[in-house]
Amino acid sequence: MSYTTDDKIGLVIKSAGSMAKCIQIIRKYNPISMAEIKNAIDANHFVFDCDYIDDSGIRRVRRCYDELVKAGAIVEIYEDGDLTTREFISNLIGTYKEIAADTEAMIDAEVAAEGGEED
Repeated sequence: MSYTTDDKIGLVIKSAGSMAKCIQIIRKYNPISMAEIKNAIDANHFVFDCDYIDDSGIRRVRRCYDELVKAGAIVEIYEDGDLTTREFISNLIGTYKEIAADTEAMIDAEVAAEGGEED
């Protein structure tokens, strides 16, 4: 697991509530050892992170965050080294969805302008 924050979105657990429950949740998303997770929590390092441009990774970060909070943990989200919010992450996911839809529409328009698909 990388602890660098550049171009990453990651979760830091400030207070675990139930350490065992937090470890169980984190391992669903990040298959690292229990010792590594505990060390990351103790050192205030990311327990789970992904690249800033990884749409599916960002969705998993948000799900992991939601599960950890529901389990009673106090969790911070960092984006490119700065503290951010769940709302920001949700907006980022929405932006990526819009970009994907726009790209698909542009490709469809180009195919239609060229006279349809080639077989």
